[in-house]
Amino acid sequence: MVTVLVFTNFTLARKPGTQDLLSKKITLKMENRSMAEVLSQIGKQLDITFTYRTKLLPEQPVVSVNYRNDKLADVLKRLLTPISIKYRIIDKQIVLSSNEVEPNSSATELNLGAGATADIPITGTVTDEKGEKLPGVSVLIKGTQRGTTTDTQGKFSLSIPAKETILIFSYVGFLPQEITIGSRTRIDVVLKGDDKTLDEVVVVGFGTQKKQSVVGSIVQTSTEELKRVGNVTDLKQTLTGNLPGLTTITASGEPGGTASGESATSIFIRGRNTWNGGQPLIMVDGVERNMENIDVNEVATISVLKDASATAVFGVKGANGVILITTKRGSDSKPQLAVSYNTTALSVSRLPEKLDSYEAIMLRNEMIEREGPINPVSWGDYVPYEVALRYRKPQSDINSILYPNVDWKEAMFKDVSWSHKANLNVTGGTKFVKYFGSLAYLHESDMFKKYENYKNYDPSYSFNRFNFRSNLDFRVTGTTTLKMNLAGYYSQKNTNYSFASGSSGTNPLAWAAAYRFPPDVILPQYADGSWGQNYSLPPEALQNPVALIYNTGVWQRREVTLNTDFALEQKLDFITKGLSITGLLFYDNSLQTVGGITDQNHVRPEGNLLGKIVYPDRYTGEGQDPSQYTETTPVIAANAFDWVPSQWTINPEEVSSTFTGYLPIRRRLMYQLQSNYTRSFDKHNVGAMGLFKREQFAQGSMFPSYREDWVFRTTYDYDSRYLFEFNGAYNGSEKFGPGYRFDFFPSYAFGWNVTNEKFFKVSWINHLKFRYSAGTVGDDAGGARWAYQSQYTYGNSSLLNANPNEKSPYIWYKESIVGNPDIHWEKAKKNNYGAELGLFNDLIQLNVDYFTENRTDIIITGTSRAIAPYFGATPPSANGGQVKSKGYELELKVNKRFPTGLNLWGNFSHTHTQNSIINRDDPALQVAYQKQAGYQIGQTRSLVNTGFYNNWDEVFSSVPQQTNDLSKLPGYYNTLDYNADGVITSNDDAVPFGHSDVPQNNYNASIGASYKGFSVMVQFFAVNNVSRYIPLDNFYLYQNVLFSHVRDYWSKDNPDATSFLPRWKSPGQFIGNYFIYDGSFVRLRTAEVAYSFPKTVASRLGLGSLRLFVNGNNLLFWSNLPDDRESAASGGAANAGAYPTPRRINFGIDLTF
Repeated sequence: MVTVLVFTNFTLARKPGTQDLLSKKITLKMENRSMAEVLSQIGKQLDITFTYRTKLLPEQPVVSVNYRNDKLADVLKRLLTPISIKYRIIDKQIVLSSNEVEPNSSATELNLGAGATADIPITGTVTDEKGEKLPGVSVLIKGTQRGTTTDTQGKFSLSIPAKETILIFSYVGFLPQEITIGSRTRIDVVLKGDDKTLDEVVVVGFGTQKKQSVVGSIVQTSTEELKRVGNVTDLKQTLTGNLPGLTTITASGEPGGTASGESATSIFIRGRNTWNGGQPLIMVDGVERNMENIDVNEVATISVLKDASATAVFGVKGANGVILITTKRGSDSKPQLAVSYNTTALSVSRLPEKLDSYEAIMLRNEMIEREGPINPVSWGDYVPYEVALRYRKPQSDINSILYPNVDWKEAMFKDVSWSHKANLNVTGGTKFVKYFGSLAYLHESDMFKKYENYKNYDPSYSFNRFNFRSNLDFRVTGTTTLKMNLAGYYSQKNTNYSFASGSSGTNPLAWAAAYRFPPDVILPQYADGSWGQNYSLPPEALQNPVALIYNTGVWQRREVTLNTDFALEQKLDFITKGLSITGLLFYDNSLQTVGGITDQNHVRPEGNLLGKIVYPDRYTGEGQDPSQYTETTPVIAANAFDWVPSQWTINPEEVSSTFTGYLPIRRRLMYQLQSNYTRSFDKHNVGAMGLFKREQFAQGSMFPSYREDWVFRTTYDYDSRYLFEFNGAYNGSEKFGPGYRFDFFPSYAFGWNVTNEKFFKVSWINHLKFRYSAGTVGDDAGGARWAYQSQYTYGNSSLLNANPNEKSPYIWYKESIVGNPDIHWEKAKKNNYGAELGLFNDLIQLNVDYFTENRTDIIITGTSRAIAPYFGATPPSANGGQVKSKGYELELKVNKRFPTGLNLWGNFSHTHTQNSIINRDDPALQVAYQKQAGYQIGQTRSLVNTGFYNNWDEVFSSVPQQTNDLSKLPGYYNTLDYNADGVITSNDDAVPFGHSDVPQNNYNASIGASYKGFSVMVQFFAVNNVSRYIPLDNFYLYQNVLFSHVRDYWSKDNPDATSFLPRWKSPGQFIGNYFIYDGSFVRLRTAEVAYSFPKTVASRLGLGSLRLFVNGNNLLFWSNLPDDRESAASGGAANAGAYPTPRRINFGIDLTF
């Protein structure tokens, strides 16, 4: 920390006008602004003028202020004292002048006044409230320019002219203190920290609260933290590790989300507590909206509401937690233009390692030798050693064609691809209107390599998005404010048609092929442009992934979303002080269309891709030329191999509510009336909020759905010591029948600020608060829309007797879906116990929360219920489920500023959640280990391996298998007969194994430093107690596909192997839990190095500020997993493959004008 000697002359002519001006109140919040900008805002608020020389105000450091009804005199003292500026008032003009003196490192006296004398020597020591010595504290004689500074031990010495002298002690970050000397010759001073965090505001449901008065469990982050993540396309991914209690799971690295435009990232707040989705409510500027396509530069804050007191105001939508996104707004200041540009290098992070052709063939030969006695037909696939050697690298040109050895990861993916993002925003305003405007563009390119298909379309993957936002605040009158928000985006996602087969969504065969395509069959593309293809593959086998990508056509999804908000706020102080009323109107409109080019000349009747087929004479005899081979080019469709533009058709873009997998036109209309009351009566602070909201949502041509909410909140605190809050929501939904359509969800919370008690005198504890909250919240995500009603269908082709040709001529009707008139919401009863601790003037901050939840009446759909078959139909959905959960959160922050200007900080957080199913409609007579009750949601289940069969005696004495028992060999897994019935079956002997697919524990550790414009930070994120199923089958569909784990396979010489003995063509074995991986990992999630140029340098370039930075995302990954996806979802070939997770290295620049 750089400390300057401070002197401020506050001696003013005691004119009534001067005192009135200094008593005026200011409310102002600004972050990272120059001193000139702050003074400009103050001047506009109070209609005064600041006069000073241009170079008087320092360009560094920038300041952040948060004043709430503070007097001008106090504000000027806090602003000007640390930068050695004095002022005087002339009418409505404040004239600033310099009174700066240089620090004296030896703490000797500085005589700056004309004719000053040194009559009485004074010495002393200056410390903070913890007793730590403060170096560089300015010590000035009030009314003169004489002063000194403390040395490294906090000591000072000074000569004063008289006993009545007043000394001013000031230090950056502390409140100035004036002391009259009197007859003393030694003065020891304790400076108190200037703690403005008490006025920090936290966004809560339908409003804001001071941080010190918050009793709910709420965490908040800002744009600065989110932008460090490294230019990810989905805003959800920026939250990972930044907010305690929040877990994200990203199933795929696919830009633009899924084929239907949904995010590939799931969010869980305090774990998963229901099987009906469990995703939180996301509110953007008070409206339920998606967040994945919001540009990060538009975001001011993101708050996560976790406990009942924070979420109860959202009633039936709040059971899974709430995420509140607040976008930026303008300020009463001159326009500030900000430009941000990022370019990002993307590369594949981790894919499973496969054996190459030679190693796979040699291992296959060994497997054939082992299984030959029980499967003699396998000998026909045996490859002679001299032929196998032709697959070994390095290869000759001819052998690389005849005996391929292809690394499909290398063949399919680029070493690096590039993404770009640019943002331009402006903020400012006048007394009449404040504005914030933003334009952004994002482009993410293909991670797949470019191959020429000699056709007139480009199937390369790309995602483009344009964002815009305009937030306006009009001060219509002194008590009336009109807010208008207009925002939206246009996105376009292109991919090849093999990834989006028609309207069915994603068909990721090419992704799966990166995992499972054999290396020894074909080349991706031959020199003449033809595609490798081997017709000996079975039709169901994976085909040439490169050919699939570049010859099936192009698929495109376009989406346009427009959000419009209007809010009119009227202060009603003429009725009673602190009362206001706000009317809001929101309208959202979204349209999604899909279309593309379907290339019909790429398939043959068997379903395989047409292409060049190479049949080498692999098993040549003595004297024969091994380079002889035949090449066949079958022509089944016209123009298939003429390499002229193929026949293709443009699919009409569809806008339909029945277009499966995609979203039609969506419209959301919401209107809201809200009243707020905030008032202080001496030490009593009260607040109240009442709200009515009605929402209409329609999609395509369907009948609109409706929701209605009546909400209230009351708050009270006494002297910022005792805090109380009572909230409630009365919600209505058309999803349920009469009698269950409305329900009430209350909550309450208590808080105690111990450090505000007079009896609490622990100097090194500056903040201690205890919190408790309890309440009930709802969730209506499960079940069909009108599950309370039965539905009917009809037909006219019912059979008469048993003759298929005799049908009834009459139309018949039947009950197709049985309704349940008693179905209603899920309910979550939540409890939260919290404590907040600040030590050594917030050098260390610790937050601890313990929480429980009892989720009851969870909706169980008919297909999941245990109803006897003789019921005759799918049973109705019912509220029969119950889940209990509990957990804790720890958050530790350390922040240390040094007098040299160095700042070091570190954050650590840990969240543990654990749920247990109490009831999920298990059959009454089902054995306990087969029930879901007593286990986690998503519990992994499997047969259990107890080791290997090490010899034939163990094979012959083993428990019989239900299938393929005669094919057992030494080296196979010895599977546990869990129910001891004498036979191993996949159903009866599968038991809970491992954990759920959502982690129980997550950890975040971040450290950083800054010094004179330089900053560096790293963030690690880790999870454990999570399982993933990744079926990396060897010899998949009888291909030479082997993964690296098989190298350590069982043999007589290797009985302690980690892998079972693979099979070639003999019947398979029970793999058991082999492919259930421990999903724990540690990820270097983010790292950043940045430099902010001094204001003097930026100004010479015509800029307000200039910042350069390099950051990254998913940089390093430590785990036993074969890839680095966080979920097995969104994959092909039984979830073995999906679009890889990218590693991102981002280069950026931020400018302001």
